[in-house]
This record gives sequence, C-alpha cells and structure tokens, in this order.
Amino acid sequence: MKKIQINKKLAEETGIHVGDGSMNIYNKSHCYTLACHHIDDKEYIDKYIVQLYNKIYNIKVKPKIWSQGSYGFRIHNKEIINFKHKILSLPLGKKTDIVIPKIIFENNKLSLAFIRGFYDTDGSINTFLQNKKTPYPRIEAVNKSKKLIDQVEIILKRNKFRTSRWLVRSNRTNNDQYYRIATYGFKMLKKWNKEIGFSNPKNIKKARIILNNE
Repeated sequence: MKKIQINKKLAEETGIHVGDGSMNIYNKSHCYTLACHHIDDKEYIDKYIVQLYNKIYNIKVKPKIWSQGSYGFRIHNKEIINFKHKILSLPLGKKTDIVIPKIIFENNKLSLAFIRGFYDTDGSINTFLQNKKTPYPRIEAVNKSKKLIDQVEIILKRNKFRTSRWLVRSNRTNNDQYYRIATYGFKMLKKWNKEIGFSNPKNIKKARIILNNE
C-alpha cells in the first residue's frame, strides 16, 4: 500500500467514514466497515467510493449487500486502521463523541471536502413548503455527536453559509438524542453546489431537480 497522503480526497473519505463508517479490532483483526443504503447509495459506492479508496489507499474494495439491507464493504488492513485511529484520532467502536480530525478541521479546503463526504452519507437534500405554497430547499445532516455538529456549524459559518440547528429526541424508550443542522434556500443550495458540491449521485440529481424548478 502506498503512503497515505492527507489531501482533499482523504478529507472527503474521512467525512464518509464519520457518516457511515465504523472500525474496531476484533481478536487482533483490524476491521473497517462502510455500510450505506442498499438502494439509494449503491451507485455512489460502485461508481465513486470504490475508485476513491483505490486512489487513496491503492486497494480494491468489493462491495456487497448484507442481510440487514446495507450495501458496502469491509477492509481488514492494520495499516489503514492504525492510520485512521492513531494519526486522524478516529475512534474504535462507538462514534458517539466523534469529531473532525484537527488537521482537517483547521484547513478550510480540507474541511469543505470533509463536509461533502459527511453530507453524502449522513446528510440529505429535500424541500418543504414555505408558507404552504413554494417548495423551499433544505440541506441537512444529523448525528449523535454534539461536538461534531458544533464543528460542522463552525465550518459552514466561516464559509458564509446560513445554518440552523436543534436537538432531536428519539421516540424510543432508550432516550436517544441527535443533533440536526440545516441550511435553507435556493441561494444557499447554489452556493453549496459551487463551493462544496456533492459526489453522491442521488444528491447531485436532487439538487439539479430542485434548482431546475426554482
């Protein structure tokens, strides 16, 4: 495996990891898993993420559908997991208090690439009716880590994006809570397309449809 470079591709992949990835060490076996939606994200994995991992790590991943309805792959590679954990400080196991690695967060170009990967996995684009008349675009993301959403808000605000955020409590008995952050409006969606962009085909298509109907 070639030397891992800290660049925009790696920053985007780190955002993907924070969104839908996980890693741990089981019986001395180093394992990283990426699990996305088996329908909505299949094209994204097949046509984009597979190539991204080859460019960053010089490895060929083989996606598959898992029984629980996820689509993704596993990597058993000590060097990659050690890099992610020891250099980027990404956690093993639960991601409850995960944060953006400092080297990415403090660099604006890297942090915007991270945002792209994070929103392509943990984010969404949709519309709601403004004043019950006009469909209005909303780009949003949700995560359990308050520290992460704090950082996302800082990145977006320092790049002049308008944001709103709030706490969402689960209806389940385990009292789960999540933090949601949203960016509203056609102007912000156009700015997002220009300055951050999307790599997930479902988000590219949604953004195009919304802007075409402005």
